[in-house]
Amino acid sequence: MVILLDEGRTTVDQARSLVDDVQKAEQGRLKQYTETRAKLLRLTSGVIGLTAGMSLMGSVAAVYLFRQLDRELRSRERMLQESKLLLQAIVGNVVDGVVTLDHRDEIEIFNAAAETLFGYRADEVEGKPLDVLLAPPANDVTGSENNALSMIQPGQPWQAVGQRQDGSRFPVEISLSEIQFEARRIAIVRDITQFLETEAKLKARADELNRLTQDLAETNEMLEDRNRELEQFAYVASHDLKAPLRAIANLSEWIEEDLSGQLPEENQQQLHLLRGRVHRMEALINGLLEYSRVGRMESPIERVSVPILLDEVIDSIDPPTKFKVIIDPHMPALITKRLPLRQVFANLIGNAVKHHDREDGQVRIGVTDLGDRYEFSVADDGPGIAPEYHRKIFMIFQTLHARDVKENTGVGLSIVKRIVETEGGTIRLDSQEGEGATFYFTWQK
Repeated sequence: MVILLDEGRTTVDQARSLVDDVQKAEQGRLKQYTETRAKLLRLTSGVIGLTAGMSLMGSVAAVYLFRQLDRELRSRERMLQESKLLLQAIVGNVVDGVVTLDHRDEIEIFNAAAETLFGYRADEVEGKPLDVLLAPPANDVTGSENNALSMIQPGQPWQAVGQRQDGSRFPVEISLSEIQFEARRIAIVRDITQFLETEAKLKARADELNRLTQDLAETNEMLEDRNRELEQFAYVASHDLKAPLRAIANLSEWIEEDLSGQLPEENQQQLHLLRGRVHRMEALINGLLEYSRVGRMESPIERVSVPILLDEVIDSIDPPTKFKVIIDPHMPALITKRLPLRQVFANLIGNAVKHHDREDGQVRIGVTDLGDRYEFSVADDGPGIAPEYHRKIFMIFQTLHARDVKENTGVGLSIVKRIVETEGGTIRLDSQEGEGATFYFTWQK
């Protein structure tokens, strides 16, 4: 029985030990479960907190972004409004009519100049086609609305007939340009009434100029004929007129020689007078020939040293010993025709010496630079010329004194005037009687 009790006690102890082990195992699992649950709760709380934080941050970012977008939108709207106001100000101040057309090709903007041009208010034409501003013929071309636009090529002006609100018509020029924004286009309309009137006047002037050119050509042809006739006259004068004169002079000398010692003094004076008249006539013929040749004689353009030219002229004139000819030291060199310039100086200096009332007279030759030309002067201290004769002395065959008093053909100054004017210059005289005379003439550089 004791053995049974001991065995029973041992079995109970083993059972208790087993229960303790089971309890410990369960407690371990419970502790592990509790710890795991706590970790999960902590993780879940972290996740929930993180999610909540992220949601809060997202909300703040969204609010900030919306505010930025709102500010940007308002800024762009303000800039757009300012651009529209600027565009309206520009369009409103353009002197030409400005009409903008929307994507339906209907009038959208009608500026003040267009209102003045057509007599419509902007609100009266807004939403209407461009054709309402044109005379009916523009609408009759195709019979469809807005056909005017089909005839206008962008960038190429198109002329048409505009029609005002009161029905009056006027010529217009329309220029169309494309705007790459919602298919909008701008039409510039200009009243070309004055332009066409000016164009017509210019055409009339051009026609008149053509007629004048034709008349001038005919006149030039006539002048060429007259020049040929003048050349023929010069030939006749130099041969057919001068030859008999020389024969008369020679004949008078022969008569005087043959009757030497037999002719009374009066007859001898008459023969001398006859030869004098012959020589005068020959001089007149020579002067007339020289006058007729002005502008027709060939003279090459070359470099002409005026000081050297003047020295040659003075040597050929051979003034009296006591006579002084003073030349300005600043005389230029010219690219010009030598012969005509020499003729002018020779005549003016020769006249100053010839018509001086003293053998110790003085002539001064000066020059002034006028930019595109020079003004030369030939001044003497002789008897001078009264103002009433200033124009007369430039006329051919006109003299201040009778030819019997002082031999003079009256051709020299007329030749000078013609040469100077032929070369594009002018000549004038400054003189008072008893105070000398100064001739001024201009010559192209």
